[in-house]
Amino acid sequence: MPRKKELISGLGAKYGGTLRKRYSRIFRTLKAARECPSCSSMKLRREASGIWKCKSCGYTVAGGAFDLSQARSR
Repeated sequence: MPRKKELISGLGAKYGGTLRKRYSRIFRTLKAARECPSCSSMKLRREASGIWKCKSCGYTVAGGAFDLSQARSR
């Protein structure tokens, strides 16, 4: 039975299992499909760190670096 390939590229054995697992969890969270709060389409993508933009309607919102709901309130 072949092993399941994770979404990690460039992280070999020298980086350790803990770091590879942490990186793959963040990468999966980053690339997950999200619903736009404005038009309800599933086209919300990250443009830059903390900036999320809908490809359908052009709506831009600020959020967390890796997930939209991780924005810190002060």
